[in-house]
Amino acid sequence: MDNQQEVTAIHHSIVDSTMAIIAGLFLIEQINKNGAKVFIHEGIKIDIDKDLIVLGLKVGLEECLIEDFGESEGLNRTYGLLKKMYAESDDKPMALTQFGQEMLATLFIDLAEDIKAESNAIIH
Repeated sequence: MDNQQEVTAIHHSIVDSTMAIIAGLFLIEQINKNGAKVFIHEGIKIDIDKDLIVLGLKVGLEECLIEDFGESEGLNRTYGLLKKMYAESDDKPMALTQFGQEMLATLFIDLAEDIKAESNAIIH
């Protein structure tokens, strides 16, 4: 493995770790809000777990940015957006920012809308 491949592998690891942190924070919020590991939108409940949230971030964010900007720049932009999705400080526990909450909610609202459209197509 040459140096550039090694740097890219490390960068992927950093992005993946950051996604896992964000997924954990979102999961905690949903458990506190809904009493279970579910996302609810307009009566549609979606069972969620950390892996599903990370997958959503990978597909909805990382893969799109890598496709648009190439691997190195795409990873840089992904990491930049991920860092805006949560905040940490010495005096407060780590938490999602409003931007992070909105991004993740949008991801799962879109999924809920797809499920609703699919179920309406099946019913009619």
